[in-house]
Amino acid sequence: MQAHMRVLQVWATGNGNPEQAIRDLVSSALASPVHGSKNAGALREPYFLRYPNLKTYVLVLFRITFLKHIYGIDCRELFFKLFPRREVLALREALLKDDEALAILSTHAVNFLYLFDRMIQSGEPSFNPAYFLDIGGTQYDLTNPIHLQLKIYLYTHCVIGETLFYYRALPPETQAPYTQMLAELETLIDSRFADINLDNKFEFLVCAKIGGFDTKLRARIFDEAARSVSESGTFLVDRHNNNPQTANSTLSKSEHRNVLAIMADRSFTPLTH
Repeated sequence: MQAHMRVLQVWATGNGNPEQAIRDLVSSALASPVHGSKNAGALREPYFLRYPNLKTYVLVLFRITFLKHIYGIDCRELFFKLFPRREVLALREALLKDDEALAILSTHAVNFLYLFDRMIQSGEPSFNPAYFLDIGGTQYDLTNPIHLQLKIYLYTHCVIGETLFYYRALPPETQAPYTQMLAELETLIDSRFADINLDNKFEFLVCAKIGGFDTKLRARIFDEAARSVSESGTFLVDRHNNNPQTANSTLSKSEHRNVLAIMADRSFTPLTH
C-alpha cells in the first residue's frame, strides 16, 4: 500500500511540484467539455453552462484536499492565486440562491460548496446543512428515475462532504440534519428499491456507516450485490434493478460501485479524530 501511495504522490504532486500539477489540472479542465458528467449529462448541461467554472473549481478543490489530508502538503493559498476571490464568492452565492441548479447539479454543486467552505474558507460563516433538506424535499420529481438518483446523491454527498471526503468524523454539532437525510433516504430506498441502482444503494450504506445510522436495508442491499457478481470476474455489476448502470460493466468502469461495496462492509475510520 505504501508503495502505491508513493507512486500516486508522484502523479498528484507533478513529481514534487504540486503548484505546477494543479496549474496543469486547471488547463486540462478548461480544455474539456463544460458539461462533462456521466450521470444526467443532458439534464445538467444547461446548469454547467450557467456556472461554467464550477467543474474546474471542484477538480482543484479535490486535489488541494487530498494533497493536504493524504500527503500533508498544504496548497490552499494557491486557490485564490488561480481564481479571483470575487468570482468564486459570486458563484458560491449564486448557487446558494439557485435551488433548481443545486438539485440538478447535485454532487457537483455539493462538492464545491463543502470543499470550498470547509477547506478554503474554514473559520468563515458557512451555509446550514439543513438547507439541503429543503432542496431534497421540494426540487425533485421522484417519479423521474434520474431525479430519484440525484436526490440520493445530493444527500450522500452532503454527508461525505462534511467529512472532507472521509478525512474526519461528522462534527457533533452538525449531526442532526445528516441523520434526517439518512432517515429520509432509508424510507425512499425501501419504498423504491427496484428503481434504484446499486451504486446509489452502496453510497447510502457508506453514509450510514459515517453517520452511525443503523439501517434495516443493509442485508437487502448486500443480497442484491450477491446476485450481481460479474461473469467476467469477481466484481459487482449493476443488473437487478430498473435503473441499472449497465454501461459500467467492466472492472475498470465498475470501480465506483465496488469501492463503495468494500467501504460499506468496513467500519468508518476517519484519518483524524
